[in-house]
Amino acid sequence: MAMPRIVVAMSGGVDSSVAAALLAEAGYETVGVTLRLLGSPVHVEDARRVCSSLGIRHEVVDSRQRFERSVSGPFVREYLRGRTPVPCVECNRRVKFGQLLPMARALGAESLATGHYARLDRAGGAVRLLAAADGRKDQAYFLHRLTQSQLRRALFPLGGMDKASVRRKARSLGLENADKADSQDVCFIPGGDYRSFVSRRSGRSPAPGEVRDRDGRVLGRHQGLSCYTVGQRKGLGLASRAPLYVTRLDAATNTLVVGTEKETFSARFRVGRLSWTRPGAAPWGRPVSVRVRHRARLRPASCARLGPRGAEVRLFEPERAVAPGQSAVFYDGEEVLGGGTIEEVL
Repeated sequence: MAMPRIVVAMSGGVDSSVAAALLAEAGYETVGVTLRLLGSPVHVEDARRVCSSLGIRHEVVDSRQRFERSVSGPFVREYLRGRTPVPCVECNRRVKFGQLLPMARALGAESLATGHYARLDRAGGAVRLLAAADGRKDQAYFLHRLTQSQLRRALFPLGGMDKASVRRKARSLGLENADKADSQDVCFIPGGDYRSFVSRRSGRSPAPGEVRDRDGRVLGRHQGLSCYTVGQRKGLGLASRAPLYVTRLDAATNTLVVGTEKETFSARFRVGRLSWTRPGAAPWGRPVSVRVRHRARLRPASCARLGPRGAEVRLFEPERAVAPGQSAVFYDGEEVLGGGTIEEVL
């Protein structure tokens, strides 16, 4: 009996390449698909060469319009609002899974696989999204907006591996990208210079404004709110006896608010656009842990429901640099329950 066909989202990097290789080795009919997004098409050629070396079919999908509409456009608008967005979250939901799952069905594929470090538990009636075995590489945070229908057709072959094992596997297969560096920061912005990207794509130069402390005293001038994020210390250009940090960006008045490191810590914030990975995952009335950015520690918290898609989160211990626009993701042990967008620090 022929093995099922599986589509693999291939970025040209080592992770998605090894994911495809593992599925091909297991006997699945594997089809590599690469999304053409923004910038240089080098990643497309890298993925094509990997597929050729693995002896699997490769397809390219032009996703530039969808990516602009769902990811890069909102990214720019959020920065112009004085917020710090997480573009990977919407890219995974609306582009990678939103566009490739229908394509996989059209190709007769049973599932869509990616190179994310995350795991799935299919026991019981609903699929549970779990953190990766290697906590240092865990990427389940970026997948928290996937729906049950998407998770049911998802595969994460690297969920039980660490990065060193993935690179060893790539070398053993002779893959030319075995030692290719991981993409850093925002993958669709060459060099990670998001400030220039925002200015270029919006057609608006950053507007300088006042820097004030929490009591309203003017301390200097900033170069434009899109150049800063909550918790930032370097690049403020302020003379002070004690180090100063960004504590708030006020887009309404174009004001950058700074303070001491202690003032960057918060214990209450409001979250909107909540979504849950499975029915019954919402943590109302029970203990929960929350991560306020990808590399932040999990913090015990309580959540009070605010309307159909909002919540007030109270951390048992204050967290540094809680930034509007970032994702707050809720966990129960190793399970990712879902999450939403941080709207306001209270």
